[in-house]
Amino acid sequence: MRPMHLLCFGGYVLYLVFSYAAFHSFTIFAPADALDPASQTLFLATVLGARIVVFVVIACLSLRSAGPPTLISVLVACAAAFFGFLVCGMALQFSDAVDFSRILPWLLFGGVCLGAGDAVMVLLWARFCKTFALRAVYRYVLLCNVASLIVYHFVTLLPPGAAVPVAATVFVASSVCVKKALDVRAPVASEFSRPVLRSAVTRLWRPVFGTAVFCFMSGLMMQVSGQQELPLATVQRTSIVTSAVVVALLLLPAVLMKKPLSVARLYKVALPLSAAGFLLLPLLWNAAGGIVNAFAQLGSMVATIILWCMLADMARDTRLPSALVFSAALACTNAAQLLGVLVGFFSASRLTAGGLTLTVVALVSLYLLSMLSLFLFKDRDVASDEPAAPPTQVVVHEEQWFANRCEAIAREHQLTAREAEIFALLAQGRTVHGISEKLFVSENTVKSHIKSIYQKLGIHLRSQLIDLVNEEGALSSDAAGASGAPGSSGGVRRLS
Repeated sequence: MRPMHLLCFGGYVLYLVFSYAAFHSFTIFAPADALDPASQTLFLATVLGARIVVFVVIACLSLRSAGPPTLISVLVACAAAFFGFLVCGMALQFSDAVDFSRILPWLLFGGVCLGAGDAVMVLLWARFCKTFALRAVYRYVLLCNVASLIVYHFVTLLPPGAAVPVAATVFVASSVCVKKALDVRAPVASEFSRPVLRSAVTRLWRPVFGTAVFCFMSGLMMQVSGQQELPLATVQRTSIVTSAVVVALLLLPAVLMKKPLSVARLYKVALPLSAAGFLLLPLLWNAAGGIVNAFAQLGSMVATIILWCMLADMARDTRLPSALVFSAALACTNAAQLLGVLVGFFSASRLTAGGLTLTVVALVSLYLLSMLSLFLFKDRDVASDEPAAPPTQVVVHEEQWFANRCEAIAREHQLTAREAEIFALLAQGRTVHGISEKLFVSENTVKSHIKSIYQKLGIHLRSQLIDLVNEEGALSSDAAGASGAPGSSGGVRRLS
């Protein structure tokens, strides 16, 4: 791989730096020391609300079309983010000279623009991650997270007035990189199928729900734990160190283990991290530089990273549009975080350090997390309509005639490219497991495509599919049409 390609792939690092600076520690607000916690909460709420709206709209549009070209998406993301940075930068410049109540609406409007641009940009990087296999995307995402924390550390050392220009610069640079990266990587074909979508929902709803719970607690903790009462430099330093340690630990299995990666097992790491913050909160509160608050946020971070890898693998495996898969999942997690922020904001006055209410919240949350883990990580499979044993009837035929016949049926019944591929393998008598190994997709995905094929053909059994391929009328016409082809006899016989 050329160094230029690696440089483009590293653009995801710059996107993460932008995200840290704009949304996680509010570094872009460093010039305005007067920005109180309530204003930060309102800004974050508008960002999350804008993200949710964009994700829902794009998910709905993905059901009907393939989406706009990459260049158009990049330009839209940059335009929205640039306008947001411009509005926020101008508002912060006048924060000392003008009454803050007059500046706050402009900051919130800038948050809406930044949230919309961020949502589009994150979907572009999701499309890029879809081009990698699971192990590769897991390593890629974790390495980018480690590198982004290093870069972000140097960003925090810059003068406060440089925060907004630097965040805008890294966002634009990331958009250029994602365009180049998508041009370098071979695109993965996308096709929409309702049975495949239902199968993907069945397999993903548990990790999405679990991540949403962690995101809710993350939003809640930021309000009730007093994180916003800590100096900005303390929050930044603690967040960088703890995040780097956890991400490095997550990277070890992918580096050391040669066996196939089990992302579902790694997902359980988020449980003790998030639970530790809730359990220690009544005792330590803001002690040790906000280390407890950082632990509460790490549970959400780990869960989100692993969910990202699962979504990329699902989009690659099923060939569903990455915009649809990621938008639906991220809309749920962002909505959960927004709910947590709002609940914490309106309840923070009743939750004080050492209070009985806070202790009860911590213990109940720990219990619920434990019960949630027992429920979420059960590996359930999608039920198959296919018999376990291979069919007793197999077609033996001339290859050219068979290919022409399968292609004609696929075209007549409007099968997608992947469905046509699986249809031909089914007609050859291959099992679900055999098709899965040949196409490098999961068995659940093969079963979902088979269900869709059967619906379009109006059949219910493998034997009916084979009969359709060998239908007498079609057989004679296809044989007559192929009689001039070299080596084609049109002959077919059955074996039992």
